[in-house]
Amino acid sequence: MKNNKKYHVIIYILACILPIGIIPISLFICNISDYLTIIFCCLLAVMFILMLKNTSKTIKKVLFTVLTVIVMCAGLFGNYCNPYWNSISMQSNANRISKDIDTELTQKEALKDLDYAMHYLKKLHPACYNGLPDEINQRYEQVLNEIKSAETITVCDLCQKIEYIFSAFHDGHTYVKHIAENQLFPKDLYTHINNGEIIVAINGIDTAELCRQKQDFYSFEVESYQRVLFSSDISNLSGLKYLGFDADEGITFTYETSDGTKEDVTYFTADFLPYDEYVKYNDIPQNNNDETPFVYYEIDEDKSLAILTLTSCRYNDEYISCVKEMFEQVKKLNIRNIAVDLRYNGGGSSLVANEFIRYLPVDEWKSTKHIWRLGCFKIPFKNNTTENEKYTDLTFDGKVYLLTSSASFSSAMLFPLFFKDNNMGTIIGEAPGNTPKSYGDVSIFKLPNSQLFMSISTKEFFRPDENNPVNLVEPDVPCESNEVFEILYEQIEK
Repeated sequence: MKNNKKYHVIIYILACILPIGIIPISLFICNISDYLTIIFCCLLAVMFILMLKNTSKTIKKVLFTVLTVIVMCAGLFGNYCNPYWNSISMQSNANRISKDIDTELTQKEALKDLDYAMHYLKKLHPACYNGLPDEINQRYEQVLNEIKSAETITVCDLCQKIEYIFSAFHDGHTYVKHIAENQLFPKDLYTHINNGEIIVAINGIDTAELCRQKQDFYSFEVESYQRVLFSSDISNLSGLKYLGFDADEGITFTYETSDGTKEDVTYFTADFLPYDEYVKYNDIPQNNNDETPFVYYEIDEDKSLAILTLTSCRYNDEYISCVKEMFEQVKKLNIRNIAVDLRYNGGGSSLVANEFIRYLPVDEWKSTKHIWRLGCFKIPFKNNTTENEKYTDLTFDGKVYLLTSSASFSSAMLFPLFFKDNNMGTIIGEAPGNTPKSYGDVSIFKLPNSQLFMSISTKEFFRPDENNPVNLVEPDVPCESNEVFEILYEQIEK
């Protein structure tokens, strides 16, 4: 009898571990079926009842009850309210490459991918808290019927259809995209672009008009950012296929020089080269040193200017060390101007801005307010006042400039937004690629059959300056992104 009780206790302990133990597995290792949580919770419930029957002491019954309730709640919350359940966001070794864009999927496989995408969209996106918005639901029903009417569908077509649904959110952080294993480029594209030529038409269609026609193929908040995404797609073979062009039949680019001269160049499949061959073909100069760091600085003593270039918002030791070293040099050389170049920065962590601000003579500043969607809960974070833990020995009281472009996105938009709404610096360039009132803080997935890359927002953000009606980070000194340094030097001279 005692042995039976001992075995029951062991099984009960295992039953307590399982609902919680699968949570880190889903976060860091592999996908776990949602139903497994329910099965393990049911097993725990059975063992709980058995333990109560075999226990006469009231205190033990209370302890078993409390423990069972805590474990079941933790297990259910860790699955159904966890934005990173089955996400690859925390899986550092996750393969993010999609299947070949021409791969054919069966109707069943395509429907499974669509269902997977919609499941996590409904679960995570703040705009879906009360169900799918009408326009999203209408597009979903349309896509569902189109897939059901087809025997097979290519990965390319599936990507277009799911993105057609997602694009209706006008949320640049929520999208589905194809990531090619080996990207192929038009063989002499670099030479044309390097000569100052621009692509004005593809197969006779004006690129501006083509970009407008393909709006539903992209998730964006600001039209200029759609042009950034579109420009990226027309520079490689998988992107051109996504836009509906067939290299087997030939794709004609119309290049235009600065004096208005136009030249048509037709590329067939064999004219698209992998990157290494593309570099050799165009004789692109290569830096033999280590890869260019994502953050670095330069100092121009003559102009009393330090320029911090940040190509990605990574908050790590390398960033912290680089910024500290720059401010040490700024103090040593009595530099009076600092510019932060964020023009081609796609985002990352907003903490890069927080760290930079610690070197400024600011006691407190306003960040964004936000609401976090956690399954059936929406948790508001209304206190957006940040106490500035200053580096008092390196405080910089000169002028700060933020250099931006339409490719400055996500946290690279928040950086200048914080400076704009707290009057801490001057923004030069173009409005960044997304809006202050927007969605973000994404969870990342791969669709099971097509292996398409999927990103879904989990938070809704609001502008620090609630009285500012403009839903853009408008530059204080607007100019083309390639003119920012010319304008910066003019500002310093003033």
